[in-house]
Amino acid sequence: MRNKLSVIMTAAVLAVGASAASAASVVQEWTATSAVGSGSDHSLWISTGLGNGVGKDFDFVPGGAFRMFDDGTGTLTGNVESQNNAGSGFAVSFDYDSDFSGNTVTNPVFKSENGSVETADTFYMDMEGGSLTGFGLLAGLNLNVSRMPADGRFATQIGSGTATENGANNKNNEFGLANWFFITIDGTPTCAICSNNSVLASLSSKFGGVQGDINLNLTPSPVPLPASGLLLLAAAGGLTGLRRRKSKA
Repeated sequence: MRNKLSVIMTAAVLAVGASAASAASVVQEWTATSAVGSGSDHSLWISTGLGNGVGKDFDFVPGGAFRMFDDGTGTLTGNVESQNNAGSGFAVSFDYDSDFSGNTVTNPVFKSENGSVETADTFYMDMEGGSLTGFGLLAGLNLNVSRMPADGRFATQIGSGTATENGANNKNNEFGLANWFFITIDGTPTCAICSNNSVLASLSSKFGGVQGDINLNLTPSPVPLPASGLLLLAAAGGLTGLRRRKSKA
């Protein structure tokens, strides 16, 4: 009996140690949806627009996920679909960090648009980079993204507004997020609308100077229990089972 208890507890402790060493833990998670309000409504916008009815505006379908980790980093992930062509869009994978030491500008400035104001709960993240991977009509169009402006002056801003003024998402007073980004092409595009299209005819040169932005509402989501926690629960369950068997005996 003692050997079984020892094996269970040792496995749990080793799993916790391995988890802590191998990956950061989620400390907060939000569901990301399109911020609706001033101007066009979208989760993600691309300035040049894409042909064949795909357009400029995309929504997270379903909601994306914005996560903050205990090492100060963050991610935004999920699929955005064209508002004009459902089933075509991008898989979003953006990376963030709370450390601005590598930027030219270490103290970001609030990007005020559509009457938005910085409030007490506003905070900033540095967009480290990321990717937009096309699907549907855009499958084969893979894009890299980077912070705009490059010096980090206008960082990713997160926060809420007031009763009468928009907040960090620049669209409404709900708790949300916004940032600009630059776009470049990763490799040679092969998507269905990447050739013989007036909008994308000069794709390489066009995307060299294209920008985009995201404007999101963020709704708190339950933080999943880390794998280490699940293993500890399993260990506790094993102990309970052993105690029950012992008492029956």
